[in-house]
Amino acid sequence: MRLLRPGSALVLLALALGGSVPVQAEFKLFRNIWGDVLVSTDTTPAGKELPQASKESPVYYKGLSMGNRLGSGLRGDKEPTVKELNNFAASILAKQGYLAAQPGKHEPTLLLVLQWGYLEPSSEDLLWFLGYHVEDDIAAPTQIDFLGAEVFRRGMRSHATEMILHDAQNPIYGIMISAFEYKTAKTLNPVILWQTRIGLPTNGKSMVEAMPAMLAAAGPAIGRPSDKPVLLDVDAARAGSVDLGELKFLDSFYDPARGPGIGAKK
Repeated sequence: MRLLRPGSALVLLALALGGSVPVQAEFKLFRNIWGDVLVSTDTTPAGKELPQASKESPVYYKGLSMGNRLGSGLRGDKEPTVKELNNFAASILAKQGYLAAQPGKHEPTLLLVLQWGYLEPSSEDLLWFLGYHVEDDIAAPTQIDFLGAEVFRRGMRSHATEMILHDAQNPIYGIMISAFEYKTAKTLNPVILWQTRIGLPTNGKSMVEAMPAMLAAAGPAIGRPSDKPVLLDVDAARAGSVDLGELKFLDSFYDPARGPGIGAKK
């Protein structure tokens, strides 16, 4: 199983994702069809042993954000602020039973690391990001530089496989949430439990409008073990409302690019 790449797993910025405060902000978009987001979750053996989070049995976490550090970035794209997206991600996680731990009241069992960005086929492995597995592709090439009987099976591919192969040819917006065992997160051998990756083509969109819709659509699949990528309707999320909420941060955070003290307690 392929999870975080070397060097990325431990770049943890000390920003706790805030709670949810219901303040509505409607999507104001021209009418079009975005289709489905692709949601892929890899789970380690240790992660599979965990009880599933739910509203009835919540799991408490400490959240750390890397912000828009995933992928290359697109000059001129309209982006959400780090604070807005962190807070919105926390509200989506809360709906699935993942709640921000509060010192002295609820101790964290997970460290959740959030990052997002603009990913290009020329510089990123989008097939991996979107959850492609050759064993699930009935028409995967069987020999290098040689076409075999698999070419006749291309029309038999699953819808998810077709989507992955199509979306991986062009830039996508990506969101990645990785879960670590909290007690080992700051050791030399952190235990990773699961990682959820969310992808959506960038065409006809901006990051500021796409990211909340992606999180809202993917919510029920975040942290849920799945053998194959899950397709979830992003247009249904767009048709609803987005609760960005009043910003509430549990801690100050440190951004190496700008120095300490940014985003102090509200």
